[in-house]
Amino acid sequence: APVQAFIDVFQEKNIEITMLEAREPMGLAKRDHIAAICNMERIQNRWLEVYNRLPNNEDIDELYEKVTPKMLDSIEKFSEPIDNVIDTMSKLRELGIKLGSTTGYIDVMMDKLIPMAATSGIHLDAVVNSSDCKEGRPSPFMIFRNMEHLGIYNVKEILKVGDTVADVLEGKNAGTWTAAVTYSGNEFGISKSDFIKLNEGEKEEKLAYATNRLQNAGADFIINDISEIINLITEINHTEIN
Repeated sequence: APVQAFIDVFQEKNIEITMLEAREPMGLAKRDHIAAICNMERIQNRWLEVYNRLPNNEDIDELYEKVTPKMLDSIEKFSEPIDNVIDTMSKLRELGIKLGSTTGYIDVMMDKLIPMAATSGIHLDAVVNSSDCKEGRPSPFMIFRNMEHLGIYNVKEILKVGDTVADVLEGKNAGTWTAAVTYSGNEFGISKSDFIKLNEGEKEEKLAYATNRLQNAGADFIINDISEIINLITEINHTEIN
């Protein structure tokens, strides 16, 4: 949902960013995301061309203020659960597993998204967003806050699942197990409708790119579909027992 919002606010400043540039810092708190884009060499060079200076904190604040309402609008358009997530969550609950969430969204966005998710059948035991902590991803603090809410003491009892480099780094910094999702994720970088149009060569190319990014971030496991979590947990438990 946020990708087009980032592209649009930079365009309003006469700075064109690509879909890949908009996606690269995904998972960070949204102001940090904008700052990361502004720190990209190509964006800084373009900013020099347009404004004869580099982007500063005032520019980042301005972009952040503009992106928030755009993202609120986009949440309504892109809030459909990904394939297999509701069934997977149900199976996890049957196993007695608690479900917590961390997000780079802020309070006002989550106030809108949580009821929409509940209507779709997504119910979480804890939700922590970047407004709740001093730092968002890649810091571990949102995971630690989840641990407080859920009454979990041992980080090795947690599997952090995400689809961005920032997700993986968050889990690594917290000391949890980490699993990264490819096909439905940010690093693969396309919608479901575009995914089904890919030929096998295109799919393999995008999968290799996403896998490389997530492995380099340090993910313990790479999965293509969220439903693979069930077997993955069995594998982790077996490893821990041994």
